[in-house]
Amino acid sequence: MNSSLRKRFLHLLPVAVGFLSILLMIGLVFRVIVPAFATATVRNLVTSSVSHDWYTPGGWAPWGTAFDKSGNVWLALPGCDPSPMCSNSTPPGKIAVFNPQFNAWPHLYQLPAGYGQPLFLAFDQSGKLWFPMPMTNTLGMLDPATGTFQQWVVPSAGSGPWGVAVDHQGYIWFTEHYANKIGRFDPNSQSFMEISTPALNSQPYGITVDASNNIWFTENNDSVALIGEYSAGTLKEYKIRNSSTTGTGLTPHLLTVDPQGNIWWSEGWVHMIGQLIVAKAVPGTNDGVTEFGYTPSCSSCGSHTSGISADSHGQIWFDDSLQSSFGVFSAGANGAFTIFNTPTANSHPHDGLNVDANNTVWFDEEFANKLAAASQGSIIPTPTASPVPTLTPSPSPSPTPGTVLGQDTFQRANQKFWGKASDGNVWGSDAGSNSVFSVSSNSGRLINGSGNYNTILGVSTSNADVVFSGSLSSFTNTNLGATLRWQDGNNWYKAYLDGKSLVIQKKVSGTATVIASTPFAASGGTSYSIRFDVVGATLSARAWATGSTEPSTWQVTGTDSTFTSGYCGLRILVQGGATATFTSFTATGL
Repeated sequence: MNSSLRKRFLHLLPVAVGFLSILLMIGLVFRVIVPAFATATVRNLVTSSVSHDWYTPGGWAPWGTAFDKSGNVWLALPGCDPSPMCSNSTPPGKIAVFNPQFNAWPHLYQLPAGYGQPLFLAFDQSGKLWFPMPMTNTLGMLDPATGTFQQWVVPSAGSGPWGVAVDHQGYIWFTEHYANKIGRFDPNSQSFMEISTPALNSQPYGITVDASNNIWFTENNDSVALIGEYSAGTLKEYKIRNSSTTGTGLTPHLLTVDPQGNIWWSEGWVHMIGQLIVAKAVPGTNDGVTEFGYTPSCSSCGSHTSGISADSHGQIWFDDSLQSSFGVFSAGANGAFTIFNTPTANSHPHDGLNVDANNTVWFDEEFANKLAAASQGSIIPTPTASPVPTLTPSPSPSPTPGTVLGQDTFQRANQKFWGKASDGNVWGSDAGSNSVFSVSSNSGRLINGSGNYNTILGVSTSNADVVFSGSLSSFTNTNLGATLRWQDGNNWYKAYLDGKSLVIQKKVSGTATVIASTPFAASGGTSYSIRFDVVGATLSARAWATGSTEPSTWQVTGTDSTFTSGYCGLRILVQGGATATFTSFTATGL
């Protein structure tokens, strides 16, 4: 079985709490005695602060990432964990967009019927997003300018198109994991070219393009374990080790190019990364190759190094999915590893690690259903090579009580979607991507919708208060309400009016349960205000006709401790042509 796919024995999916502030683990160095490997000696250390991680706005099992020209982070959401393939019943995946400036998800794209599940993403020069779909043997493209999709079937049946990269001429390159090939797609002629590897079991995985437009890829089977290069019509291969690698777990995964043009790759099950100095490379040998190893902090957890990316300083960042860690290697004669825990425990960071133009490190937390970011600190000297005691990380505190987390008066020009709120934050989840949302006549509208819709504003928190004013044109099989500790469309607390009652409800892993309710008659076309609080495990709500006096006591209360943090927002059920209208929203930390 392919090395990347053997990792599936780890199937924990925890729900994380809070944010972790500063995660520091120092002095994890692996001194390898075999001469072909390099010893990483501690000379300097990189400090790093994990700023946040964010639940995805919909879909699950986040995988590959890419950055657009505006600095937004695009995230593939296949909705399955291939082992080795996903079920034929798995619906088409999604692609989410995260705006780092506002800590919000402005867009969530649902792939159309007949499409597969995206794993990796790459932008071309015109801003179109490309993604192979191995489960359907197709190459897909999203044009964000129009919101339209296209797909093409890869010529080799069952080829498993996997990693993807765009070269300087606009060709789309991808690995064919199960066909032992790499492929090239010409968007202009809409034609494919395929190149086979000499080995019939090479299982190509990652692929990248260097500054000279050479194509580099990994051959992922440990009985092969080669680095491939396709240049000027010629396929070249480079050994990682001269000795046999069969059964060693050496499974090169993804690649990156450092600022000097050297090639780096992650090595799967051997807790190592590798480097090829291109100027010293000789095809058929391992000349110019050095491997660097680190010591996993959990000796019983296993190790699987997969994501890898170089920053502008030449430091190499990587993640270890089974260790739930990410790290940095400061290359050079005195190279050193520094390892950090992911912000959510047992989150399984995998193939989505990338460093953006600001040297922020982004990675997927596949089993936690999150996107995470780590900001870099300075490089600081250490007086000795002795390990420094690990500092125990502590959760970030909730915002200061009384802090406004998100606010919108909807006083702005008519527009598609809800866009930027009056406080400067951007509405996330469905309000940023679904066409039923709009701003019209200084109110937020949902028109021509059918089903449940979610939208969030501001940052994640623990204790909070939400108050909003809004109306439904009809309360026939509809409701409108506020959400607290919202994590995704299947996990939240909600207080809502359905025409007959004021209800506090929770949904856990897609199963909804009423926590408490009280009779409350509401009429279509009338604006109501709802205030919803959560403090610890206590949830409280009250409702009143907008413009009248707010009740002084809670009308319905309940207790539940399933969720301890999440986003504030709105959740609306509309059916039968009902229209929802909102005139104000405020979320405040408590």
